[in-house]
Amino acid sequence: MRLLAPSVAALCLSAALSMPAAAQEAPRFAFFSINQLVRSSKKAGAIFSELEITGKNLQEKLQAKGQELQTLQQQLNSPSLDPDKKEALAKRYRDLEFEAKKMQEDSQAEYQRVEKKVSESIAKLAGPIVEQLAKEQKIQMVFSDQSVQILSWADEAWMKGFTAEVSKRLDASEGTPAAASKPAAAKPAAPKPAAPKK
Repeated sequence: MRLLAPSVAALCLSAALSMPAAAQEAPRFAFFSINQLVRSSKKAGAIFSELEITGKNLQEKLQAKGQELQTLQQQLNSPSLDPDKKEALAKRYRDLEFEAKKMQEDSQAEYQRVEKKVSESIAKLAGPIVEQLAKEQKIQMVFSDQSVQILSWADEAWMKGFTAEVSKRLDASEGTPAAASKPAAAKPAAPKPAAPKK
């Protein structure tokens, strides 16, 4: 299980502990797992299957290219290889190695593009339900297992409440800071003693 970022957790805890006694209510949090949603929801699973299919297809292409490279490497290592053909085969191997590296980079970029699209599609469908359920259950914050977005939903008024209370207490506290004093006028430089005449 992924641990919550300490700063977010500390902020939430300090917000809960520092609210005025009258308004203090134990904060309510929930955890939303997109991974579990994908496994348990038919709709989310259907959307996620695009990423699985893309990953499988890309992996198969990379494996085929790797097999091709391995076959060429075996041919190059063969003691019965004609020395005249060896240079051409070595050039083909270098070209194929470059193609394989490019294919791997392109595959990674394609996978990340599809992953982003799938995540956004699932979030678009599930987001309003998460918000509605959180409001029904009087939850202030919903954390997520997504590494890019740890906070799935939050009651903005509740989150701003702590800062609003600090602001109110600061303004009500005694000893209002004095306005910045004007800088003192520069003192005239002391006259330099005259150099002795020779």
